Amino acid sequence: MDPGEGPAQRFAVALRELRQSAGNPTYRVLAKRAHYSATALAQAAAGDRLPTLAVAVAYARACDGDPEEWTARWRSAVAELDAAAPPATGASDQVGDRPPYLGLAAYGPDDADLFCGRDRLVADLTDRLARHRFVAVVGPSGSGKSSLLRAGLLPAWCANEELRTVVITPGAHPVRELADNPVAGVDVLLIVDQFEEVFSLCADESERETFIRALLAVAGEVGGRTRVVIGLRADFYAHCARVPELVAALQDAQLLVGPMTPEELSVAVTEPAARTGLMVEKTLVATIIAEAASRPAVLPFVSHALWETWRRRRGAGLFLASYEAAGGLDGALAQSADRVFGELDEEHRRAVRRILLRLTALGDGTEDTRRRVARAELGDDAVTAHVLERLAAARLVTIGEDTVEIAHEALIRGWPTLRDWLAADRESLRAHRRLTGAATDWATHGEDDAFLYRGSLLAGWADRDTEALNGTERDFLAASLARQTREHTRRRRRLRVTIGSLVAGLVTVSLLAVLAVVQTVTANAQRDLAVADSLAAQSRAVLATRPDLANLLALAGLGHSVTAQTVASAQAALSAPMHVARPLIGHSGAVTAVGYSPDGGTVATGGDDGTVRLWTAGPTAVLTQGSAVTAIAFTRDGRLLATGGVDGTVRLWDATTHRPLGTLTGRAAVNAVAFHPDGTTVATGHADGAVRLWDTRTGLSRPVPVGHDGPVNAVTFDRTGLILATGGDDNTARLWNTATRQTTILSGHTGEVFAVALSPDGTTLVTGSADGTARIWDATTHESRASLVGHTRVVRAVAFGADGRTVVTGSWDGTARIWDTTTHQPLATLTGHTDEVLAVGTSPDGTTVVTGSRDGTARTWDTRTSRSVATLGGHTGYVDAVAFSPDGRTVATGSRDGTVRLWDTARHGQLAVLDARAGFVFTVAFSPDGTTLATGHKDGRIRLWDTSTRHQKATLTGHTDGVASVAFSPDGQLLASASTDGTARLWDLTTRRASAVLTGHTGWVDAVDFSPDGSTASTASTDGTVRLWDSDAGSTIVTLAPGAGHLNAVAFSPDGRTLAIAPADGTALLWDVAAGRVASVLTGHTAEVNAVAFSPDGQTIATSSRDGTTRLWDRDRGRTIVGLAGHVGWVTAVAFSPDGRTLATASWDHTARLTPTPDTWPAELCRRAGRNLTDGEWAYHVGSEPYRRLCPELPSGQGADPTAPASTYPGLWPSAGG
Repeated sequence: MDPGEGPAQRFAVALRELRQSAGNPTYRVLAKRAHYSATALAQAAAGDRLPTLAVAVAYARACDGDPEEWTARWRSAVAELDAAAPPATGASDQVGDRPPYLGLAAYGPDDADLFCGRDRLVADLTDRLARHRFVAVVGPSGSGKSSLLRAGLLPAWCANEELRTVVITPGAHPVRELADNPVAGVDVLLIVDQFEEVFSLCADESERETFIRALLAVAGEVGGRTRVVIGLRADFYAHCARVPELVAALQDAQLLVGPMTPEELSVAVTEPAARTGLMVEKTLVATIIAEAASRPAVLPFVSHALWETWRRRRGAGLFLASYEAAGGLDGALAQSADRVFGELDEEHRRAVRRILLRLTALGDGTEDTRRRVARAELGDDAVTAHVLERLAAARLVTIGEDTVEIAHEALIRGWPTLRDWLAADRESLRAHRRLTGAATDWATHGEDDAFLYRGSLLAGWADRDTEALNGTERDFLAASLARQTREHTRRRRRLRVTIGSLVAGLVTVSLLAVLAVVQTVTANAQRDLAVADSLAAQSRAVLATRPDLANLLALAGLGHSVTAQTVASAQAALSAPMHVARPLIGHSGAVTAVGYSPDGGTVATGGDDGTVRLWTAGPTAVLTQGSAVTAIAFTRDGRLLATGGVDGTVRLWDATTHRPLGTLTGRAAVNAVAFHPDGTTVATGHADGAVRLWDTRTGLSRPVPVGHDGPVNAVTFDRTGLILATGGDDNTARLWNTATRQTTILSGHTGEVFAVALSPDGTTLVTGSADGTARIWDATTHESRASLVGHTRVVRAVAFGADGRTVVTGSWDGTARIWDTTTHQPLATLTGHTDEVLAVGTSPDGTTVVTGSRDGTARTWDTRTSRSVATLGGHTGYVDAVAFSPDGRTVATGSRDGTVRLWDTARHGQLAVLDARAGFVFTVAFSPDGTTLATGHKDGRIRLWDTSTRHQKATLTGHTDGVASVAFSPDGQLLASASTDGTARLWDLTTRRASAVLTGHTGWVDAVDFSPDGSTASTASTDGTVRLWDSDAGSTIVTLAPGAGHLNAVAFSPDGRTLAIAPADGTALLWDVAAGRVASVLTGHTAEVNAVAFSPDGQTIATSSRDGTTRLWDRDRGRTIVGLAGHVGWVTAVAFSPDGRTLATASWDHTARLTPTPDTWPAELCRRAGRNLTDGEWAYHVGSEPYRRLCPELPSGQGADPTAPASTYPGLWPSAGG
């Protein structure tokens, strides 16, 4: 910086010299002393403009400067600026140092007067917010969402409403962020900016869903005035489909932010300048409009270019010459970054690279995004501090009180140097991000060894460059290495003992042979552990974008070893929402054509193997085409099927009997077929550029003069048969009017048009092209409405959904995508094929999509997402109770919100809400015949509900305090209840009166259960005892005193020989009823156990705890089988489904969860993946081990040995089922 540049610059130099004389403290340290943000202090010393007097004095005081001296210096600088200012021109009487543009930074409430050109959008947003209490603002990065929310909405809304406003960004821990800014119970406008961070930064699926449901709950509170607005990057729009409640909320309450119009751009450029006393040269305005109009994501580049132009201003004017000197629209940002980078020495340049890479979150199916990090993560050395100051002064990064982030994603896109760094070794960067997360977890959990790396995860860092690591990461790797060294030492010690024992017992065996065997076993076990944990980490890494692969990698990890990491990755895979597909396996080559029959009962597929297969609920029929099949079509009534082949023939089939009806022979390969709505005409498109219409009755054809210059790849009729749409190699689609014989040409694609489809109402056309896009066209005006951008290769197939509201595209990138035809945003990406997707079709009811692929399979996809581990969200209070119906089809939950909710266990949807308006619901239980649901309430009453009508049919009264637990006798004649009034009761359900009052406990009675034969009832109390009662006489049989403090729960095993008891010390006790003693103690929870349950076969015990976890235990061995996480609060209740295949848990996080029991995980992971690993995937992810089919019921993956052996999983854990 040249001290002679001007008063503002000389003042900044003086501030910097003062800071150096104070020992060069970091801006974070200065911020704590000055009570101003680090950003404000860094900008004060940057020299771009004179700071305010308050900031200048605070800066000086923090550096031990004299406030009076610095006040005088500041006033002198102001006087110099006033004297040097040129005559003012424009709308203002005075030209100050306030820049009219903010560069990459978002505009905030204090910048509202400079936020111009978006009046219409602000008005639209406030209108939507007046009508909806939850609104989403959606647009691409760089469209101005943050500025719209902060500088547009906030001032406009607060001018009319006296509401508290809260603005948050989710970050990695959105629940914590929301907790730090409480909104419940108050009237508030809550703005969640950068909502995409819940997907890009928050790795915990459960926390993500809890946060989203909390937002929806506060916006949906009856009688409340709280409103929630989220700002969402468009490329994350499809991620929202993972949460059904969010989809419903977004249905009619979203605002799309598109490019500015030329008029809006003109206002955005000229008005802020006028308001700060500047004029903008007309040629500059025209140039910016010409360069920026209608370009998406351009606003940050405009703002930065104008900020740099302002820095080069002459007098009161902004001129084109200054704009061009700054680099213009496309060069200013890169020029600024290059200037800062070029002025640094090599050490500081390395720090720039290290810092900016840390501040970038790598996209996986989405663009890279900025990553907000704690200031401490970057290090506190002088080099880092200086680089941050320089980057902040250039407005390339933003420094908060404790955080740092890139000012805008535009820097990631607009600076080639950073793009090159990111592209150089993305896998190493991903590994570094995983290391950062692991090291942070380790540090926040008190440096617990359980969080350390081992095996291949640790070995992977042996040869990597560690220069970019911070102190915590280095300490983490050092601790991991130290632990591994200790383990190796212990293992060698045990090995010596083992060898000694073997030698003593096997004197005839060679010591070397024994040693070799033991070393081999040890090495194999270590290798399996390393591979298992590596596969688990890889599964988590690809889960968001490749759920099919993630499920297979999680299964592979479990197959190698059951560790905490492999269990966690399996849980994560099972919890992730995905569109599950059923593979249709039978073709011996690429599947090139697919289609549904009009009634949806048949899926037809055609392949390169020359066959057509008809898939139904019964046996699959196989029809022979005679050559590779290229196209399939049903008549509207479903009676006829037409198939086209490369041999130039179209074959007609009876779709019911599968009998051939005739052959239509052309001169060139058939690329496409379509039936006229009346079923008497077939249209065909050919490789020689011809389009022909065939009479299905006579077999005669006539050419259609559509006029394509090259092969015709697609044909389709509208619903009336008036319009025939075609697509060809000449990059056009064409609409041919069958009545007027006129052709309309639709141009816009830059590659061959491979697919066309018309909406059910005939008003919209969609085309798919080799240019990688699909386009939506108005079939009446013939104008292009939108391009659907997201595929990375040729879009080979398109189809409309049954209601016309969605479009499905299939691409050579191996995926199919579902798009919203109104918003033009992707709703879902279907991943699972391992090669190009060549064909797509949609079912008549809209519930499934069929795809065909070069990988030799077709797949039918559920258009609704599902997850094997389901979170049941809807309660607005603690959930204290959960129970399965006897048929396992329904689960009931009881909550302190006063409601009982019934849920479908198959689809995980809510069936009914039972509201007795009686306060907290503490307990629920189904009768053995499933016709009655009993609920226990805080008011001391028990309510009986008819499960068919869902109406209350009786109330049992007698308890004088809350009912904590209820249980039906096995014959359904009695109901037992336990209460905090210190008693239990037995109720005759015929008379609905208490047949016995069970007294004797001296504390609350928290739990009750019946023995399997119904002769005995057990109760557990806070007095520290369990009592067994004769259920006929109502008298005490025996009192058990485990001696472990107050007791929370009790349950009989199915054979009646064991009682599981939950005391307050964090253990569970297994009590031998016959022997009258504790048989075993289950230890592992770190807080009180709230509930216990036996599996139907009695071999497995489930415990739920205040530590937020559920554990499954082997009854015979008394050891943990697996620990299940997912809830973010106390887990208050647990129950097995009647078939033992599902575990239900309830929690104080306001949710219940349904989790498959571990013995079902291999089959469930295979069902979700729908395939096996390909040969290439196995080699890349698993390594040199011989290929195995992870899913025994499915064939080998693409390229793998079809005779490869299948994996087995017999020893993972004992069955939890019945």
